[in-house]
Amino acid sequence: MKRHAFGFTLIELLIVVAIIAILAAIAVPNFLEAQTRAKVSRAKADQRSLATALESYVIDWNAYPPCNNYGLPGIRADHNHPEDITLERISTPVAYITSAFLNDPFFTNQVVSFSSAAGVPGSPFPEDIEEGPQYTSILYTAWDPIGRCVVPSNAGSFDDDTRPARSWLVGTGGPDRIKISLGGVLANFTADEVQLLIYDPTNGTVSYGDIWRVGGQGSGGDGGPSAPYGAGFQSGVSRNQ
Repeated sequence: MKRHAFGFTLIELLIVVAIIAILAAIAVPNFLEAQTRAKVSRAKADQRSLATALESYVIDWNAYPPCNNYGLPGIRADHNHPEDITLERISTPVAYITSAFLNDPFFTNQVVSFSSAAGVPGSPFPEDIEEGPQYTSILYTAWDPIGRCVVPSNAGSFDDDTRPARSWLVGTGGPDRIKISLGGVLANFTADEVQLLIYDPTNGTVSYGDIWRVGGQGSGGDGGPSAPYGAGFQSGVSRNQ
């Protein structure tokens, strides 16, 4: 008796391929969004850990550690200046944190500047974005009471409180991988306007805006309310911490 071999028809194969394609179209975006959400959670957790270390440090030294000219908590561009490893003070000799170098999960060399809220786009940033330093670590910047950046060259030794750092900022470029230059933002933005530049996942998992955390005393003082790191910026960021 002769047996007949049966296989899938072309229609059946096409149906299977179509089902797989539909499942992939659903699963892949969800997987990528899960990765982004995990990186956001990691960045915020690292910032909280860094904030705890900084507050422990200021209790012992009556000032926050200085930052470098690049505002980075790690080695600067040429990688050979030990004095520019800015946060070694919170890991050595006292370990306020396990590692002073926290990798930025959204590191970028794209930087965009705003002098006022009117320049903030309601859609993705333009293509002609400035090229800046490679932010491979979470940004850390420290200011004295009147909003001047405190770097090793003018901060002196551990016990030199001539220009102690009284406030700080840590931040990352966020899922859009575009870093916002803070010059005009610090000087001109109100608390409500700062909200336009803070990453908000309700606008989309990958949407523009940076992830910041601030601490210490708000600057201004002799520089007035519009001095760098003024009350508007601190209040705006604090709402999302």
